[in-house]
Amino acid sequence: MRAVTRYAWADTAFDLAWTLAVTIGRSEHDVLAAYGARDDVRRAEMTFEAALEERNEHVDDYGLLQLARRGEHLVVIEPNGWVGNAPAVAQQLASPTGLFVSVYWSANGDHQIVQARDGQLVARFDPTFIGLPAGANDMLPGWVEPEDFPLDHLKSASLAAVERVTEVVVEESWLTTPLPTYRLPA
Repeated sequence: MRAVTRYAWADTAFDLAWTLAVTIGRSEHDVLAAYGARDDVRRAEMTFEAALEERNEHVDDYGLLQLARRGEHLVVIEPNGWVGNAPAVAQQLASPTGLFVSVYWSANGDHQIVQARDGQLVARFDPTFIGLPAGANDMLPGWVEPEDFPLDHLKSASLAAVERVTEVVVEESWLTTPLPTYRLPA
């Protein structure tokens, strides 16, 4: 529960729409390629807010991807994007060995967590529906318990889950600090 408290800021970020992913042992080039960036992709330094504003203005034209290195972990942030929510991307970045975990939420309240390990998809679920008759989705990992995702702390609990699986502490400063930002084709 301490990790959920650490991420309380996410529960009050009502307009925060993104996919945040963590992969282990992959290069920036590997990640950019998996997300569909062209070889001539250019890098700019942008805050999340500036990238989100640009993304929202050009949602049909291109996506944006921000990267933050934490040791062997590479954090991948997509302002109002969802490429990292795709099982194929997760599997590619976890192949042949490795780990990929992403958490997605939209401005509409959609949520999804995806996890791949050693090239295999091991989790894909909506934490909103854990423990409900409708079900959470098709693949719940063994580390998920219904009490892990209280609806009033769904965002903070999702970030706590990323930390639990990857040991990377999600930093609120990633929303305000300029990060390397790349343009992805639509």
